[in-house]
Formats: sequence, C-alpha cells, structure tokens
Amino acid sequence: MALTKKSGKRFSIFCLLMGWTAATFWLGTQSPQLIGGDLFASEKEVKTAQFYPLEKFVISIPGDEYPHYLLLEMAFKSRSANVAHTIQQADPVIRNSLMKMFSKKHFNELNNSEQFESLQKEAHGLLSVVLANNDFAIELDEVLFTRMVIQ
Repeated sequence: MALTKKSGKRFSIFCLLMGWTAATFWLGTQSPQLIGGDLFASEKEVKTAQFYPLEKFVISIPGDEYPHYLLLEMAFKSRSANVAHTIQQADPVIRNSLMKMFSKKHFNELNNSEQFESLQKEAHGLLSVVLANNDFAIELDEVLFTRMVIQ
C-alpha cells in the first residue's frame, strides 16, 4: 500500500501532535524535580507554636477598704514569625492595655478562681485588637497567665 501525499501529511501531523502531547505530559510529571519542588503541595507545613514570656508586672487593683496589688506573669502562644522582636517593640502598648484592663477590675472579681479563664480570653481579645490597631503583624493563639498573685 502506497501512501498518498495527502495521507502522508496527515500522518506527519498526527505524529507531531502525539510527540507534542507526550513531551508535554513528560514535562508535567517531571516539573517538580526540574524546578526543585512541588507546585501544588497538598499539605501545608504546620508551624509549631512558640511561647513568649513577658516580664512580670504589678498592677494596683481597687478593693472595698483599701487598694490591692496584682502580680502578673504571662506568656503569649503564637505561630507567627518574628514574634519575639514584635513583642519587644509592642511592650509599652501591651503593658498599658493590660494595666487599664486590670485596674478596672475589682479585687473580689479577680480573687475568684472561676474568672481565670474568662480573664485570659478577655486579655487575648484586647491584645489582638491593640496589636492590630498599632500595626504589629502577629497573631496570638493564646494569652496565658503563668502566675497571678493578688494581695
């Protein structure tokens, strides 16, 4: 069987398309190795949480007969990058916000152990807003009170 000129061109185009398809398929499967990584990773790398303690501070708390004092030690839990440096820069606004928050609390309210978790959540919400309003780009996972003494 002899191939005619017209069918020879079709056969050549067919072979060219098949070759192009095969080459594209091969490059598609080899691209992660060729460029050094998977473009469409199905799982993102999970960053582990880090804990960043703050220096302790003392806050005056109003009481029924006389003022009381609150010694507070706390830490932040975060997965954000560069948190230690950001906390160091934001230390004045962090301390100011916490002093305002706790100075509005009464001694009896703070002396109740059932309020501990709600105080942590309140501090977390307050500090998240304060940090964002002052252009500090970190995300706090939790605010932890590591030591709280009221006298």
